[in-house]
Amino acid sequence: MNKKKEILIFIVFLVLIILAGTFLKLPIFISTSAGEKQSDMVASLVIQFKDGTTESEAKNILDNCNLPTYEFDYNIINTPGYYIIVDKNKTNDIRDELRKRPDWTESVFPEIDKGDYYIITVTEQAIQDKNFLEILEKNNIKLEKFVWCRAQFGERPMSGISKERADELKGELEMNKKVLLVEFETIFS
Repeated sequence: MNKKKEILIFIVFLVLIILAGTFLKLPIFISTSAGEKQSDMVASLVIQFKDGTTESEAKNILDNCNLPTYEFDYNIINTPGYYIIVDKNKTNDIRDELRKRPDWTESVFPEIDKGDYYIITVTEQAIQDKNFLEILEKNNIKLEKFVWCRAQFGERPMSGISKERADELKGELEMNKKVLLVEFETIFS
């Protein structure tokens, strides 16, 4: 009889957990890119800055955008990221030349249109490739590093700003020549 009681209690416990999971909507923090469907609130902006942008310059750029209260983290990813700047008129030629290489690996980030030129992110594997470096040298293209920073909004862990406000800030920040890319970290609820 004691064994049946233990099984019954366990089954009731499982049913309660399933019901709680079904009816309670608990917020979770998920990193998303700007192109994906966004939900209620944006917890932070993750900003990719050009090579040579100092911490104080990055903070100054954010302060000039009239951001709400935020916590700033400079260089949030210890591994450096790399990019090249390619004139718009040469982009297709450079891209074709790189893709001819059997060991060329495309970056996970899209090319960034900055008016007269494109920013193309480059994988760590590519910068080790002698052939890749020769292509850059032949075309007088400099390999540069970028830095990732985060502006996290609010004083509470699950606070943030509206998606609309985040889109406005993204557009404003990406107009700055030192900013390459802005992504959202979103609070889903």
